[in-house]
Amino acid sequence: MKKIIIYFLILFLVNIAFGQRSERIGYVNMEYILSQMEDYKTASAQLEEKVNKWKSEIELKKNEIKKLKDSLELERPLLSESIINYRQSEIEFEEKSLYDYQTKRFGVNGDWVAQEYMLIQPIQDKVLNVVEAISKQKKFDKIFDESADAIMFYSEKKYDISDLVLKSILRNEKIEKLEIEFDDEKKDSLYERKKELLEIQKTQRIQEVNKKRELLLKQRDEKRKAYLKRRDSILKLRKEKKQSKKS
Repeated sequence: MKKIIIYFLILFLVNIAFGQRSERIGYVNMEYILSQMEDYKTASAQLEEKVNKWKSEIELKKNEIKKLKDSLELERPLLSESIINYRQSEIEFEEKSLYDYQTKRFGVNGDWVAQEYMLIQPIQDKVLNVVEAISKQKKFDKIFDESADAIMFYSEKKYDISDLVLKSILRNEKIEKLEIEFDDEKKDSLYERKKELLEIQKTQRIQEVNKKRELLLKQRDEKRKAYLKRRDSILKLRKEKKQSKKS
């Protein structure tokens, strides 16, 4: 009876196992994808530059503290107890300052974490968004990161979508770059068009000014001619009156 129950239990479990739909599982290599992206290389270089600067500052401070300690040990036999205590407190203060600085730069919530999040996280999010989109398109149930801590003993290359993700990202970046260049060309075109319109308006204003000036000169010349004509007629009339008086 016990054997029969065990047999039916095994049969039940097998039916459940085979009755379920097999999952489609893929994987990516995040380190490989990120290493091929220019944005990630630039951000990593910027972060590394800042980290190296902070490390140099820390090493410089450590050397200064070491000099203070060496100097104290060398001069200790010649110093009074009060001076020794003062210089020891000075060293302790510098060590505390150094510890606070290290915590500020490399602590759990330090500047290194904040800078990494600000520079690297947006790029990683971009990759994860593409991974998610491709997973839905290819109907994968799960995607693992080959470069993470998870141990992968064997996997077929056809389930590796790393190159597919990378191509999609590079294609999107190329499209974005073309759109930016197109926008720049549009701006340049609008600028040139605006410049042409300004030149046309400038030419029109010059022509209008010239027309007004020509009109004013013409009116002034006509007034001058009318004045001379009236003057000549007055002089002629006076001359005729004088001649008539003489006669």
